[in-house]
Amino acid sequence: MNDKHEKGAMQVDVQLVRDLAALLDDTNLTEIEVEDGDRKIRVARKVGGGAGVPAYVAAPAPVAA
Repeated sequence: MNDKHEKGAMQVDVQLVRDLAALLDDTNLTEIEVEDGDRKIRVARKVGGGAGVPAYVAAPAPVAA
């Protein structure tokens, strides 16, 4: 990561983000948000993604007798 920050850019506490991600895994939560003064950090995981497209298998060809 770049240690130089632009003026006015948010400085992200990477360890806090990692700790929040670990907390998501430990508690089976899908998202967590913390607020500290004017800084707010939200960590969320993508869940499921909805129903997928069903896979159909073609019927076997008839066997000649």
